[in-house]
Amino acid sequence: MRRTYNIAMVSDFFFPQPGGVESHIYQLSTKLMDRGHKVIIITHNYEGRTGIRYLTNGLKVYHVPFLVIYRSATFPTVFSFFPIFRNIVLRERIDIVHGHASLSSLCHEAILHARTMGLRTVFTDHSLFGFADPASILTNKLLKFTLSDVDHVICVSHTW
Repeated sequence: MRRTYNIAMVSDFFFPQPGGVESHIYQLSTKLMDRGHKVIIITHNYEGRTGIRYLTNGLKVYHVPFLVIYRSATFPTVFSFFPIFRNIVLRERIDIVHGHASLSSLCHEAILHARTMGLRTVFTDHSLFGFADPASILTNKLLKFTLSDVDHVICVSHTW
């Protein structure tokens, strides 16, 4: 019999905001649930959505109250997220934290805190960045820090 895991998908980007990352997280979570795993989503609050919500397929979504600064990305807090994250992870008995999107501060913070708590981590990159412009340099430095202690990395596509 195959072992099942309790998995937390963490990203600033999730429904009701439409998009590719959002759809990817939903579809992956649904398929993992079909295989017997328990999956929850941790994302920021949206207008009218704070706290815990259940989607029609039974997927549990935690909408945490953090300031959104630009295009659904939350303001990086690092240590302010830890008490909420720890509470959710312990309550749900999470085994694996799976962060999505290199521009998601919740993702980076969740991976950092998960490793501190001794949990397994996965990072999925949904974007490609150059090497020359200041924004790409900063993003690549952040990724280098985050990915230095992650168990697995998934890239949804490659470039030619």
